Amino acid sequence: MGSLKGLRLRIKSIKSTQKITAAMKMVAAAKLRKSQEKVASTKPYVQKVHQMISHLISQDFEMEVPSLLETGSDGADLIIIMSSEKGLCGSYNSLILKEARQHIKKHNEKGESFYLLVVGRKGLDVLKKEYPQNILIFEKDEMKSSYIFAQELTNQIINWLEVGKIGKVTVVGSVFKSVLVQETQSRTLVPFHRPQKNYVPYILVEPEAETLFPGLLKKNLIMELYCTMIESVACEQAARMTAMDNATRNAREMIQKLQLVYNQTRQAHITNELIEIISGAEAL
Repeated sequence: MGSLKGLRLRIKSIKSTQKITAAMKMVAAAKLRKSQEKVASTKPYVQKVHQMISHLISQDFEMEVPSLLETGSDGADLIIIMSSEKGLCGSYNSLILKEARQHIKKHNEKGESFYLLVVGRKGLDVLKKEYPQNILIFEKDEMKSSYIFAQELTNQIINWLEVGKIGKVTVVGSVFKSVLVQETQSRTLVPFHRPQKNYVPYILVEPEAETLFPGLLKKNLIMELYCTMIESVACEQAARMTAMDNATRNAREMIQKLQLVYNQTRQAHITNELIEIISGAEAL
């Protein structure tokens, strides 16, 4: 058993930590609610873009120059990894990195070249040490979960496709299922996978389909990246809220155990002092 002063200091320190974790849980819950609302309002737009592309494909038009977003190119594969800017979010980043390493392992086994573009400081700090030659840096002043950032990143991807630096784009992120469940998934964004042709009535579009289709492919890539970013933010906040809730509970249990040890130690000291007093009185 430690000294009473040491036990008091430990209890005080853990109580301070408990207040911090409880506050972080409340902040994460508020941010999660906003992120969920943003995801819910964005997904219908993404689905509508997909529907418009499906309707255009059903018109059986042919393009003189196929879009690189649909066909890809002969360059290296680009893996976009959605990690977090901050830590204390449980296993969120470790699961993302695990999924990314599986893709990297497949490329290494096949001897294929690849590039990594990491959104978020936590993932970048880890992967730039392991694969410094494969990291592509894309830094902008905008927030990394903003629509403007998704636009700028899409423009950069198109530039890399045009010069033949990359040929295929895969994104690794998290899908929000519930506060306790977030799934790590990867999707191929380039080349665009054409959906099966479903019969729809002929739709007159302006401008013509050959002109509209490349613009819709670009809009689709922007929305896919943006939706993946904000959904990853929602998963990050859910993981952080769960982690801080567990930390708060662990702190509460630890305080109870230390308080019990403190009371036992204090009682033992009092008993020893009473024995000494009684023994001294009897000696007189």
